[in-house]
Amino acid sequence: MPKPIATLRIPDALYLLILMWAVQIAQTFLGFEWGVYGIMPRTMDGLWHIALAPWIHHGFWHLLSNSVPFLLLGWLIQSKERVLFWEVTFLLVIVGGLGTWGFGSTAYHAGASGIVLGYWAYLIADAYYSRSPKNMVLATVTIFLYGGLILSLVDVRPHISWIGHASGMAAGVLVAKFANGVKAKIVV
Repeated sequence: MPKPIATLRIPDALYLLILMWAVQIAQTFLGFEWGVYGIMPRTMDGLWHIALAPWIHHGFWHLLSNSVPFLLLGWLIQSKERVLFWEVTFLLVIVGGLGTWGFGSTAYHAGASGIVLGYWAYLIADAYYSRSPKNMVLATVTIFLYGGLILSLVDVRPHISWIGHASGMAAGVLVAKFANGVKAKIVV
């Protein structure tokens, strides 16, 4: 019996990216203003908005700058395991969002750049903690494609959520450390 031809799997990150574009289109062309659903640090509303903030952007340029790295880095994580993509994304939204909520400036913080930096940091830290050859290759590709993302930590312009970037990156490292610590305990 012949083997079936492998089907091309659409990266799950594309579904989330479509959601982001739909939200931006609704904001721009239908008059919705969802920027107020971003994270307002140290407020109860801001705490509830942690789950909404990554999917809302402050304009098409903001969304465009997050789109390609979100898709590619998300796909690299999904290439390891599909459920891992969703777990990492969920944890980055919560942990990175809590960091932004706790330490951010008084403004609405929104956009997927915290997740993008979280994906970036996760892929690199996961290679460090796991020492897996496959993860090291993925980390090398990540650094090659997006090594410049580290510079976002020194971008302190007032309209840029520096703390959102830093929180996302810290969350990525923490998620990788936790994931590899849990695996090590299960194996032992």
